[in-house]
Amino acid sequence: MEDVRYHSVSILTEFDITKKQLKSVRDRYCINHSIKGQNRQRLTAQTNDIIRWRGRLDYWIRNLLKKPNKKMDSKLMNILRAGFYEIIMDNKIPEYASVNTYVDLCKKTVGIQQSKLVNALLRKSIDIDAKKKPVGCSDYDWYSFPKWLWDKWINQFGNEMTLALAGSFNHAPSFSIHRKESEISEEEFYSFCENENVVNKKWPNSGSFYLIVQNLSGLQPLLKSGKLAVQDRAAGIVVEMLNPKPGETILDVCAAPGTKTHYIAELMQGDGDLYASDLDNKRMSVFSSKWKNVNVSIKNAIEDDFPFADGILIDAPCSGTGVIGKKPDIRWRRSPGDITKFVKLQSDILNNISKFIKPKGRIVYSTCTLEPEENWGVVNAFLKLNSHFQIHKETNNHSGSWFDEKGAFAPFPPTSKTDGMFAVKLVNG
Repeated sequence: MEDVRYHSVSILTEFDITKKQLKSVRDRYCINHSIKGQNRQRLTAQTNDIIRWRGRLDYWIRNLLKKPNKKMDSKLMNILRAGFYEIIMDNKIPEYASVNTYVDLCKKTVGIQQSKLVNALLRKSIDIDAKKKPVGCSDYDWYSFPKWLWDKWINQFGNEMTLALAGSFNHAPSFSIHRKESEISEEEFYSFCENENVVNKKWPNSGSFYLIVQNLSGLQPLLKSGKLAVQDRAAGIVVEMLNPKPGETILDVCAAPGTKTHYIAELMQGDGDLYASDLDNKRMSVFSSKWKNVNVSIKNAIEDDFPFADGILIDAPCSGTGVIGKKPDIRWRRSPGDITKFVKLQSDILNNISKFIKPKGRIVYSTCTLEPEENWGVVNAFLKLNSHFQIHKETNNHSGSWFDEKGAFAPFPPTSKTDGMFAVKLVNG
């Protein structure tokens, strides 16, 4: 357990310094240090939770410091965060054992002098009530979000919906899987789940998506064999909005890591041409498909040429605020300036790719962000300059509450129980 604590602090410190994705930092660290099995699972759970609750942890720490605004060494701060989390929120280990372990860790990695501070603060943390919001603690600190994003959501959704959204993102995320109908029947899937004690619930208006209620790990054999894929129901609906048909030419121009591409290929049943491309060579290099009509390439959606298509999916790079529940580090990696940069990138992609749609063809523009600038802001700006494109309002049987009044797919995580996404279908003429 001591090693897991040391590794957690090391990963969190590298995350603070590099600002890279927590998962990529952790994956590389685990490979370099040969961390596998249960230790890796514990490390993943602990680092995710400490990042998820960093705002609240930092409030508690600041509240006990004599000089709360004094800049603190990153490793020292993460020792305190990890210690406060374990003592106040985890409750799996005796409190004084946690105090002693983190004090020793500080002595070995930061210094004896700083370990005195760690000892004093961790001992005081024992009296903190994890469920009682202190007087004077802001909502954004208590729910653990950066102030700029919290204020933005208050302005966009109002106080009640923002609190619901934060609560939803701070709960343990749920996962859905997509059953590849050409690979495994529903009867075989249900039989496997029963044998492995996997509890699932079929999504309404879907023949192949299931919410996993219990024991996702039990499905590993089917996931590894490619018969199932972890895919949020909202992501599946984005593909269904594109409605790719056998015999068509379809583009997926921001395809990495290829989960939506696989679903598109399933719906095309091997008939037609599916061109999957992305600028990320590393992520696309591991893509493979049993369908021979899938053409994979490394392309820049901003400037490269593409075949003319009946349908195009633009699953655009975005700020990702709709998937904070599954990727808690996003809240700390983003800034207001990032949204401005993403809007420019998204607009450039849409403007270029729209040149390659056939008359009467359709483009589905989608993101996994809740930010209106990246969603309707990009779409409306495009439509002002391209009047021959029209918004196609959905008429399928998906939950009406998941679509806004203008026809965009925009599920709200607390009510939809999915990721936060956005998608609009644009028809050429």
